[in-house]
Amino acid sequence: MTILTWILAFLAAFVATTLPFGPVYASLHPDFVALLVLYWAIGGNGSLGYTLVWGIGLLQDLILGDVLGAHAMGLVVMLYLLYLGLTRVRRLPPWEQLFFIFLLLLTERLVVWLWQGWTTPPRWHWALLVGPAFGAALWPLWTYLLDRVFHRQVGRS
Repeated sequence: MTILTWILAFLAAFVATTLPFGPVYASLHPDFVALLVLYWAIGGNGSLGYTLVWGIGLLQDLILGDVLGAHAMGLVVMLYLLYLGLTRVRRLPPWEQLFFIFLLLLTERLVVWLWQGWTTPPRWHWALLVGPAFGAALWPLWTYLLDRVFHRQVGRS
């Protein structure tokens, strides 16, 4: 796996994150960058650093025009919580990882929401839960596709 492959994967994730879904499906929009960070952290050897993830989050903030540091902090908190239970999560097949992935994506979304609330009045809506749920539902397909793209032989059942 080369650096160029990962750069192209993150560019594709940034493009997928910025795609307009329209007002009806906007709440279904998962955070593809967060999904790629989770895939990279679970499939890797734990070498994904917080500084790199912080930089990826800052780049996502710049691309989306959000409050600077919101996605960066959300991704770092999500990665920290994943690393706390990485060995347990790594042993599970992707369809059993759904619950953990949902909680991690929800944590990232809530941190971003709280971070943005420091500069603007926070607007809570239950639709904020739909994106992480949809992202978790995509997780088995996401891991299957990325395993094929990166030609990984993973011992998952």
